[in-house]
Amino acid sequence: MEVIIAWLTIASLIMIVVGLIDPAIALPWSREKTRKRAAAVYGYAFFAMVALSIVFFPRTNLESRIYALFFICIVALAVGIAKPGLLLPWASGPTRKAVLMFYIPPALFLIGAMVYANTSRPVDPRYYIPPGELGGADQVRTLKYRAAAELRGQNNIGLDRVRKIDVKEAAGGGYDVLVEFNIDDVMLPDLYKLKADSDMARVYRAVYTSGYDVRNVTVTAYFPVGYREREEPTAPEPVFTTSLDGARAAKVDWSASVYELESDVLPKVWKVVFKREGFM
Repeated sequence: MEVIIAWLTIASLIMIVVGLIDPAIALPWSREKTRKRAAAVYGYAFFAMVALSIVFFPRTNLESRIYALFFICIVALAVGIAKPGLLLPWASGPTRKAVLMFYIPPALFLIGAMVYANTSRPVDPRYYIPPGELGGADQVRTLKYRAAAELRGQNNIGLDRVRKIDVKEAAGGGYDVLVEFNIDDVMLPDLYKLKADSDMARVYRAVYTSGYDVRNVTVTAYFPVGYREREEPTAPEPVFTTSLDGARAAKVDWSASVYELESDVLPKVWKVVFKREGFM
């Protein structure tokens, strides 16, 4: 299926070029044989193929595909409001109202799908605790569950988010927590840092608001650094590690929003143990 979509995408691009050179060849069935009409028809076909490639792309999970389709839908809606004829090339009298009526329903559907996909992501079964057992679970098991609940499902290239969660008794009492997870593919180094900060902030908040005696938490993000150059993903490697001890965590206002914690508060108090140069 991916090969067929790829060829149809290339064909759409070729027909856009043909239509700009000689619209009559590109639009033999159409009464209106203009460059604008050809660009609109085959441009729409091109973006439809892009949307299909997102749906059938094998290395992404459900949430990332829905997000990508939603982004395309919003871009199409914005373009259609500005130039209705570009987004409704088949319509005899395209209007902004027609664009809204055509694109808003799928946008609303995708919003609902995003909510469903996010809420239905499962907690890693190694650390899952059924609701009825949560109140009676021991502290070690509960800490593992709280961390795993912030790293549900898979990342956007199909790897399980949680790699490992380990809780051990610390010297002198309390617990040391180790969390390893697979980060999403966000393409740019600065975005990887932002994504890692966000994921780690949620884990730290979940563990340090448990009410238990946690002495230290270490979180490591992994990513298959060389996977884009190969047909199959390479083995994930550590790309970013931070650590936050209980003394510093006690000074953090955990009632702050997740955005404040990830963007301003925690990066100032956690210790950066490792950062892969050139990646973040």
